[in-house]
Amino acid sequence: MKKANYYFTLCLVLYTTVFSFIHMDQIVQITINVIYVVLNNLLPSLLPFMILISLCLSLGILPLLSYFIQFILSPIFHLSPIMSSIYFISFFCGYPTNAKVIKESYELGYININELQHLLSICSFCSLSFIFVSLNLSYKISMMIYISHILPSIMMALCYHHDYRLINYKNIHIHSYMSFIEALKKSIKTSLNAFIFIFGYMLVFQCIGYSLHVIITNDFIYSMIQGILEFSSGSMELLAFSHCFVYPMICFFLSFSGLSVLMQVDNILEDIPYSFRSYFMSRIFHGIGSFMICLILQYWL
Repeated sequence: MKKANYYFTLCLVLYTTVFSFIHMDQIVQITINVIYVVLNNLLPSLLPFMILISLCLSLGILPLLSYFIQFILSPIFHLSPIMSSIYFISFFCGYPTNAKVIKESYELGYININELQHLLSICSFCSLSFIFVSLNLSYKISMMIYISHILPSIMMALCYHHDYRLINYKNIHIHSYMSFIEALKKSIKTSLNAFIFIFGYMLVFQCIGYSLHVIITNDFIYSMIQGILEFSSGSMELLAFSHCFVYPMICFFLSFSGLSVLMQVDNILEDIPYSFRSYFMSRIFHGIGSFMICLILQYWL
């Protein structure tokens, strides 16, 4: 599967390169738009969480958080204390930060590969700032979208029935795997590398979306396809329409996360022997669940 992802990525890059030489003016404008989104929306909302959470992992602070979180989340979701804390953090950090946290937890020995795979299936949330600020909707509509977005993940988490063992306070040993300066440098470096993936894939999928606009003349259908490719631009474009499927489709985009985010996550987890197929299917189920919940909720508002 990883080889297939590699060839898929290679084809995307080749296609974008050829397209950019033919449509240079449009590529310049798309690049400017992507840079604007990254600098004004993604950097302020994602980068601080990336650096701080990575710093906490490197400094060995996660077990302390796990001790307090375990009493609430472990009995409900049958997650280990460490998994419970990662799940809790994922509600606030947004993707692909969640994948970065899960990967670093695996590399530090906090979780095994099966636990990593399960966390990938349930820990995939859009950043709060995008839902409540970037979409620029009323608080009631934003809350409806947020609830529709997180509920399917909670339901999937409730279906997990594995044994877990609570951490005893006396057994908590907060220790650092490296000095503070080394941990900070590592956190900043890995976070900036993650943003290179974010920018690169956003640019590639924005270019693909633009090229498809020549073929797809229906703007509503084009916006939906754009959302499947890259969730943020598709969601923003859909808001221009008055249709009963607008908010449910936005919920689908947020929960599916878009092919752009899927590729970002796959690159972040490049050296991890996880199943991309299982991860992809969980995103499909999450997206469909969010769509259905939003479709029901919008008739109650």
